[in-house]
Amino acid sequence: MLTRLFSIAVLGVILLLCNRTAAAEPLDLWHSYRGAERAALEQLVDDYNRHHPQVQVKALAVPFGGYADKLSAALPRGRGPDLFIFAHDRLGAWASAGRTVAPIDDIVSERLLSRFPDNLRQSMVHGGRLYGLPFNFKSPALYLNTDLVPHAPRSTDELEAIARRHTDRNAGRFGLAYSYTEPFFHGALMNSFGAGPFDTEGKLDLDSPANIRSMDLLLRWARGDKRRGQQGERILPEEPSSTLVTNLFNQGRAAMVISGPWMLGEIDPQLSFAVEPLPLNSESGQPLAPWVAVEGLFVSPWTERRRAVLDLMDFLTSRQSAETMAIRGGQLPANLAAFDHPQVASDTIAMAFRAQLDNALPIPNQLAMTLVWQPLETTLQKIVTGAALPAPELHRLQQQVSGELARLEQARVRNSIGQASLPVAWRLGLWIVPILLVAIALALWHRHRIPFTAGWRANRTAYLYLLPAMLGMTLLVFFPLLYGLLLSFTDTTVFNEYTPLWSRWAGFDNYLSILGDFDLWSAGDGETRSLNFDNFYWTLFITVCWTLSNVVLSVGLALVLALALDKPIFGRGLFRLILILPWAIPNYITALVWKGMFHPQFGVINQGLQILGFSPIAWFDAVGTSFVTGLVTNVWLSIPFMMVVILGGLQSIPKELYEAARLEGAGRWRQFRSITLPLLKPVLVPAVILSVVWTFNMFNVIYLVSDGAPAGANDILITKAFRIGFEKYQYAYSAAYSMVILMLLFGYALWQTRVGRTVEAVR
Repeated sequence: MLTRLFSIAVLGVILLLCNRTAAAEPLDLWHSYRGAERAALEQLVDDYNRHHPQVQVKALAVPFGGYADKLSAALPRGRGPDLFIFAHDRLGAWASAGRTVAPIDDIVSERLLSRFPDNLRQSMVHGGRLYGLPFNFKSPALYLNTDLVPHAPRSTDELEAIARRHTDRNAGRFGLAYSYTEPFFHGALMNSFGAGPFDTEGKLDLDSPANIRSMDLLLRWARGDKRRGQQGERILPEEPSSTLVTNLFNQGRAAMVISGPWMLGEIDPQLSFAVEPLPLNSESGQPLAPWVAVEGLFVSPWTERRRAVLDLMDFLTSRQSAETMAIRGGQLPANLAAFDHPQVASDTIAMAFRAQLDNALPIPNQLAMTLVWQPLETTLQKIVTGAALPAPELHRLQQQVSGELARLEQARVRNSIGQASLPVAWRLGLWIVPILLVAIALALWHRHRIPFTAGWRANRTAYLYLLPAMLGMTLLVFFPLLYGLLLSFTDTTVFNEYTPLWSRWAGFDNYLSILGDFDLWSAGDGETRSLNFDNFYWTLFITVCWTLSNVVLSVGLALVLALALDKPIFGRGLFRLILILPWAIPNYITALVWKGMFHPQFGVINQGLQILGFSPIAWFDAVGTSFVTGLVTNVWLSIPFMMVVILGGLQSIPKELYEAARLEGAGRWRQFRSITLPLLKPVLVPAVILSVVWTFNMFNVIYLVSDGAPAGANDILITKAFRIGFEKYQYAYSAAYSMVILMLLFGYALWQTRVGRTVEAVR
């Protein structure tokens, strides 16, 4: 009896807990934190769930690399989290596109907003509406190696003087290091001279005198102080990256670096360092004002639990939660009251970043800023490598981004007008085309039904074997190809991709824009003019040069090696193994290795040149040398395949032919020209065709080795299409670019087939 009562009691408790859990309101929170910051956030979530049993918050950590894409894919389709944490700089794009983030000014109280300083609060505002609450912030500051620089410089003049004393380029030592070709870091200079990329009214103003002065100052630091007669005293390393900056600082070869709080976890514990706010700009009299990235709490427009989400936001931004994020997570909370906590106030590094916030400006969250990042980085690269002058290049950039904004505005107007904006013929065509395709398919079926049915009965097994491959080809090749073709006739961008197709229809506009791009020179006269590396025909020229040079070198060298290995030389098997290794290693790993070898300061190639008495080469600063880096890497990758193919062809040639030729008195060259080359043709022709197609579309080598340097000059068509689609977010224009590439390769295939038939007919 007691056993039954105990069992009933246990069952009742389980049912009660199940009902309570079922009644709990679920909330999904997405973030990209890791390590200590993730642990701190999950602790806060656990505390909230414990004190709010009616709500069950589930925190999902999404890898940072795919976080933005995951949000962009899920939220507009009505899926995804109720609340998510993300940097504020995409707010303008999301708010303009709609369906991704919801305004919250109608449910947020002034009490809640009073927790944050004005600059962080304004970062959450777009178009006069509040879209989120600040959670944490990150901005660059000045790191000092206190063994070399015991006191922080108070002005840029003092910073330059200190940096020159600690710069010895031959020894690989620099007074200052930071990723100066990244717009995020250059913002400190831009904002100290003026209003940055936009004027005080929020209009695009990239070529303002203030921005030109900021470029002049950077040029002096990166390429030498011409203005003051001290040419050659460059204080910055070439080809900067976050990894290089960190390594230089840890090795004591950079006296000062500019970086953010993310660098703290990578600093050598044995290194004595300090963090200080950036100094005063000696030329403008204003402090260097870096951009600050604000991580905000944003609400999904699809959530049905807005009040519960707001309560969670209130909890996460409270002073107690902010102290937890600061102490346990090592974060810089937007609720500045956390910095009054004794444990935080005693942290000199945290307080240095807090002091830097007073002079920092939030990254502009306008829609235009999304389109500024990558072109501005390209402009910085061109200027610091000497490929362009600041004033004309910024003017060209102003025109370029203004044109892209005009294109987006045109798409927005077309979408707002709707279907009426299309001519009647176009609107009917959108329905007639698929109907015609179906009618053609039915007509073909009716015409070939009998022979197809007979063939099916006779070869049913063969068709069944082909069916999986055909399904795979349809889903993975034909459908994406047809979708890309359809997309190329629209004006689809990241901001209108969810609107109806007919409202995005643009006809042949994209193709006319690509093929009608004859503006090979940027604006300016005389010395101020420079090549427009974004021009389609320049990119086509580089692609053709890239393809021809790679195919000629790889086939020629592979032929020489194959002829050598076809002889019974000592160690032939070992040589074959060694020469095939580059093909066995993944090409992206090989590309990264070669990129490191070509580094201007620390690459093994330049170090070898210096040992031999030659000057080091800035490989990525000029079009020619940068082209060579990709050429060497790709030839290295291509030779093994070509060598194996040619070696197989050589071994299939009967040896008796060579013996007969020798008896007739033919020398080696005559044997090669009359026997080897003709009999290698069935092997060489398909290999060359494959090599042309592969090299024409060789994305990895260009993107990973030179990244199109300098400033996109060495981009080939496929990398340019990628940049248009995934850096400028012009999906339809990128699709049209891809279709042009397909047409070029199709034309090459037709030409190659015709040439082959002509040669066969002559023979």
